[in-house]
Amino acid sequence: MATKAKSKRKMEQQRSLRRRTWALRMARSSALVGAVVVIAFVVLTGGGGGDDTSAPSSRFTALHKFETADYHSLAFDPSRPDLVLFGHHGGLQKSEDGGQSWEAVVDQENWDAMNTVFDPFASETIYVAGHNVFFRSDDGGETWAEVQTNLPSLDLHTFTASPNKEGRLFAIPAGEGLYVSEDGGGQWSLVSEDVPPGSNSILELPDGTLLLGATDQGILRSEDGGKTWSWSQSRTGIDLGAIYTIRGDPQGKRLYAGNDHGVYVSTDSGRTWSATALDDTWVIAVGVDPSDPNIVLAVNRNGELYRSIDGGSSWS
Repeated sequence: MATKAKSKRKMEQQRSLRRRTWALRMARSSALVGAVVVIAFVVLTGGGGGDDTSAPSSRFTALHKFETADYHSLAFDPSRPDLVLFGHHGGLQKSEDGGQSWEAVVDQENWDAMNTVFDPFASETIYVAGHNVFFRSDDGGETWAEVQTNLPSLDLHTFTASPNKEGRLFAIPAGEGLYVSEDGGGQWSLVSEDVPPGSNSILELPDGTLLLGATDQGILRSEDGGKTWSWSQSRTGIDLGAIYTIRGDPQGKRLYAGNDHGVYVSTDSGRTWSATALDDTWVIAVGVDPSDPNIVLAVNRNGELYRSIDGGSSWS
């Protein structure tokens, strides 16, 4: 009888162990499913733009908080490093103290400054390009005139000025292709209709190489003026996330890319990248001081502005 009782207790213990093991596996499985659901929810509800206050702030203290509806572009004045322009859907703001305080330059609904670009050869000349917006100022932003152009569309998500040749501009009208102007924006020629989808920023390096930021394909490069594009050597080190902006100094010493994980930096013309300390927030816009590429500003999806003076090692 003792043997039978002992055998019965052993069987019950085994059944109990199996139940606990099954329960533990189910708990782990439920936790994993829950995590996947949370991640999927964040990804699916994230969206673009800049007005999603659910996006996390960084562990760093923000230098400033923009209260605009969205956040598009940052640009340093090449001749006055403390002067910075910030573009949003309703115009421009400027700072004359490196980003600590801001005031309106243009306050106008639908004056969409998706791209704010100082002419590298004449800093009093500033271009603003965006959704059906293409303006130019030749007096440092005091007055603005609409640029008359032969572009097929003025839905200009992607726009920049060349640091290598005066008067050369690049633009990608949404859904149209890459165009180049050699006269400051009046006349444009089609370079290629084969442009990666989701293009949002373009940068010309000192050797003429073009880098293109695209939300769908990351960072691409062209060695032939934009006729063809390759991504095989331009994303190493950026493991995750869509690219929202690429900026750098005119000499190409330091390039910065903003994505939904923070800011990345490259010191080899964009072939390889490494994360900066600002690696915990969704970055929409980046600006780089042309006179000192270690000074960089970044805006996240909450409108929080961060500043680094050491190439991204620390932010405030």
